[in-house]
Amino acid sequence: MSERPTVYVINMRPYNWETCRKDVIFGLRKGVTHFSPKPGDLFLVRLTGKENGVHGIWSFKKERAVESVADVPWTDAEYAYIFYFDPLVLEFGKRFDEEFYGVSKYSEKAKLNSMRIIGSLVRLNGAEAKNYLGAIVVEKASELNAEVAYLGDKVNLLRLLKDTIERLAKERDERHLHRRKLTGKADVEDMVGDPLNFRGIVYAPRNEAGVILLFSKVMDDLGILYESTPSVGFPDMIGRIRTEKGLEKYYVEFEYKSSNFRSHRHDPEKCDLIVCWENDWPNCPVKVIELKTVVEELTPSASPPAD
Repeated sequence: MSERPTVYVINMRPYNWETCRKDVIFGLRKGVTHFSPKPGDLFLVRLTGKENGVHGIWSFKKERAVESVADVPWTDAEYAYIFYFDPLVLEFGKRFDEEFYGVSKYSEKAKLNSMRIIGSLVRLNGAEAKNYLGAIVVEKASELNAEVAYLGDKVNLLRLLKDTIERLAKERDERHLHRRKLTGKADVEDMVGDPLNFRGIVYAPRNEAGVILLFSKVMDDLGILYESTPSVGFPDMIGRIRTEKGLEKYYVEFEYKSSNFRSHRHDPEKCDLIVCWENDWPNCPVKVIELKTVVEELTPSASPPAD
């Protein structure tokens, strides 16, 4: 293996699983970010719903653009591409449950927030891939210790995954060392936002994941109830807000800045609420909650000095 494979997550709806499993394929819906994987890239195959979790590990083989509805076996959406795979593990005997617990749905087991992998197709960064694969290797070692076909060769799958994890760790160490030699500063991953000290969160968000975590701390104050996380890439969350009519459904999208909604080319007609750290879009066509303002309003003012 001359080059480390990129690690992706794909989420399938339960009613599409048998078709995908039978033909070892996946359909990328229109509007979903297309990353153009390369042969040999690793895909963690997840199901949503009650059986949510990783059900298998597949190796990317090729893709084909969808030209007509007759090209795909699914009828629940419009599709842009079909991905074809070689099954490294077609299906685990028992799914790998990430154990996304708590309000923030954070997994100590995989060191990952569930919001990071709710899209139809998600490319993991180095740290995410290392932690996720590492947890799967620990739990599924006996099933992974098998000879599989990979890029035209027979390889031990457990060894392949361990080598990938080791390379991810080595690349990160080398990147940190290189940055320190050039700048004398820590790697960008060690950077933090301004001090916040709000309900257990020490620093202000610097990305969308931080916005999601902070939002979980103020949902009750905003009167928003979590209902579900759609399996598609947009919007990020379905919530309920109490109004005169009762608990109304709201489609919620998380962004670091509200203008990112526009740059990501999301459809305003399919979203009711943008939750962001900074609202930098004055004429945004969607209702916006700026968490920076919310935190200021919920933070008690300092008492005036005594005379």
